[in-house]
Amino acid sequence: MTRLKTEWVEYMIDGMDAYNQSLMQKIGVDLAGLAMRTFHMTQADFDRARACNKVAVVPITQGEGIIGSFSESVAAIVRSMGFCADVMPHTDVDGIYDGYQRGCNIFFFADDIRYLALNTKTNKASDNNYATALGFIEVLTALMEKHGKRIAKEKILQIGHGIVGREAVKILTSRGVDFDIYDKDQETLAELSCKKLQGPAQIRDYRYILDFTNEGGWLKDAYLADAILYASPGVPYSMDQAAEARFEDKAVHDNLEIGTAIMLGEALQI
Repeated sequence: MTRLKTEWVEYMIDGMDAYNQSLMQKIGVDLAGLAMRTFHMTQADFDRARACNKVAVVPITQGEGIIGSFSESVAAIVRSMGFCADVMPHTDVDGIYDGYQRGCNIFFFADDIRYLALNTKTNKASDNNYATALGFIEVLTALMEKHGKRIAKEKILQIGHGIVGREAVKILTSRGVDFDIYDKDQETLAELSCKKLQGPAQIRDYRYILDFTNEGGWLKDAYLADAILYASPGVPYSMDQAAEARFEDKAVHDNLEIGTAIMLGEALQI
């Protein structure tokens, strides 16, 4: 996963109500609703899951160490979905033992390489790279539906073919979605059979965009059509200030929330 910075996540600790309200306005569901939609769970299913599962967030010191406010932010996201979640007082293996002692069965933890959720009742694991790709595809699908469009009937542009982007290609392909792709590193696209854009100026030809890049401010307002629907987990945000202001109401972007919500939803699956 991208190495996050404290200032990119600490707002979540007290900001989840506002975040969920904004998401609801844009796509018609909040994080809990997005997880239910993605995994075809009924409200009754989700309510039972809330009652039967307890979440531990375990700080991990491996590699470059703990990102300030990361664990607290993950717990805030999970709590905003109605689940009991606590940050463990100790780190690493000792923190896992803390969770076991408290009766937790779903564990969230991340090192420099991987961010994972693990359900010890079901042995179900969810990796953030896959969950983030899945979540933002579902977000774009919902965003398009709110504007009277179906993802199965439209051409999609995927930007970025890194770790999360490769997961997205697999999901889009498995769903039969018609998509083209752009990455500034053309070599990463060599094995793909879909149309490959030659440069960012061609992005203007597309209205429905999934962006999995993580370079801040490179996506200029001039590269974008007059009307787009856009979903991106990229950290930092790809859009420059002019593009961000122009498409604020028709773009969904966050640093951690959607990927974490989908990880929880996947961890609940049998």
